[in-house]
Amino acid sequence: MAGWAPAFLLGVATAVVLETGMGLLLFLSPGLLPALTGVLAVGLGSLASGLASVRSGPEAGVRWRWLLAAGSLVGAAVLSVGWSFQGEAGPDSWLGRGGLLAFLVALPLYSLGACLAAVARSGAEPRPGAWAALGGAAGVLVVGLALVPRFEPFSVYLFGLMCVALSALGVVTNASSDGPGRQDPIEGGDPWALERWEP
Repeated sequence: MAGWAPAFLLGVATAVVLETGMGLLLFLSPGLLPALTGVLAVGLGSLASGLASVRSGPEAGVRWRWLLAAGSLVGAAVLSVGWSFQGEAGPDSWLGRGGLLAFLVALPLYSLGACLAAVARSGAEPRPGAWAALGGAAGVLVVGLALVPRFEPFSVYLFGLMCVALSALGVVTNASSDGPGRQDPIEGGDPWALERWEP
């Protein structure tokens, strides 16, 4: 997999979360501008927190980022299934709306930011931010023009999960192609390796 692909796919997944979460949450709000302002502020703040969360050294576990991203997207997908059964009506309280915002937007974007920071730190691609932004633009187009008009939000979040899985696979492939045999998960950035293997 090309060195730019993991960052690009994480950008697509980020756009999936932002656009799907905003689409769901804007139906709840009495005004478009206050809802849009709140969702974007929380989303971008969560993404920034995730980007800043990467520590260096062997104690900075690699797997948790990818597992948190996958788990948060699965959680958002499950929550959106419940939403589909309930219809367009959602919780009326600020606490209910805040919980939805946390699980549909904030937690997935935090975890995607952490994954993107890990990809950037790996050094496999000199411009991961540019590829992530391009992936985000592509994701907005795919979600808005192809996925949302045809599929339920559950399927759209699962598309984001697929992008995260492919990105993790790209990180694994790039790390294992750097040298002979598989790299140590901490040193090589392999989020799925359970043991070290050398030919």
